[in-house]
Amino acid sequence: MLAKEIVYIPLGSTLRTLAYESELLKAASLYSLNGRVLNVSVPLSEESYNPERRQFNALILLDQVSRMKKGFDLCMGVTASDIYVPQMNFVFGVADVSRGCAVLSIFRLTFGRYDEGQEIFRERVLKEAAHELGHLLGLSHCKNRSCLMSFSNSVMEVDMKKPILCERCLNILKMLSE
Repeated sequence: MLAKEIVYIPLGSTLRTLAYESELLKAASLYSLNGRVLNVSVPLSEESYNPERRQFNALILLDQVSRMKKGFDLCMGVTASDIYVPQMNFVFGVADVSRGCAVLSIFRLTFGRYDEGQEIFRERVLKEAAHELGHLLGLSHCKNRSCLMSFSNSVMEVDMKKPILCERCLNILKMLSE
């Protein structure tokens, strides 16, 4: 079955997530999916918080989102909290294609130098939401640094990407959807 819809679930601060609702919906439209942001406030799993790191474990949050999926084609938890996976300082997001679930953090995407405006933050959220969605649709990381599916280890690398897939990734996506 091909996915038709992505449902975004706010984890933690609903207001911070809803502030970027239009970018989340644009990310869905890049893949011709319907997007919907649930207007609910789901607390972050207490067991996911690591007080030593002052971050939330993204893999535990991914399990939490997976339990909430309940009939949605695809599901992405969106949080304003900082997240990590073991062996990494932080991640912008994580996806599990087999479960059709992902987690996205806007924490590190929505701050920067004092001269950066709100638009750059919005574009970062769009790019990383679309990146995680690409993983959910079966795409892996791309070596083309301007491709949406390029791995980003910093906001500078997010800013270098374009909000579109390269030709190679577009062709892979077409093959995956046939």
